[in-house]
Parts: sequence; C-alpha cells; structure tokens
Amino acid sequence: MNSSIVKEVMIITIDIDTTNKKAKAFINFIKTLDFIKIKEKEDPVEYELTQQQINILEERKQRHIKKESKSYSWDEIKDELSDSSK
Repeated sequence: MNSSIVKEVMIITIDIDTTNKKAKAFINFIKTLDFIKIKEKEDPVEYELTQQQINILEERKQRHIKKESKSYSWDEIKDELSDSSK
C-alpha cells in the first residue's frame, strides 16, 4: 500500500504588543508547540533565481527596452481589472 502524507501549512501574521505580560506569556507558550514555527519579522526571505531564470528575465528586459513587447500603464491595468470584475 502506497501512502503519502500531504503537509498543509497555514501562514498567519499576528501583531503582538511585546510589552504586555500576557502577550509575552502567549508567545512563550506557542514556542513550546512542536507544530508551530515562529519567524521574526526581521527574518530575511531566502530565495535565489537560477541562472536560467535570470537569463529569461534579462531577455524580457531587453525586449522591453527595444519596445518589442507590450507595456501597460498603471491606469490601463486598473481599467482592465475593473472591467474583469464586472
């Protein structure tokens, strides 16, 4: 029998006043739970593009600079979004 486990993750952002004693107690409590991972706001997001992705972006940038691709103004984007929601 082939069984696979699917991990579902819910990301929640909570603003907490850390000067409040009850808030500190709450944070200390949830840190003890093995199914919760706390990321401080200052934690950087680590992500690197592959060389292939960089090349694709560079090609698209060059096409844009040479006016070989379509560009949209912010007003055009807002109008399109507004029209699509009707």
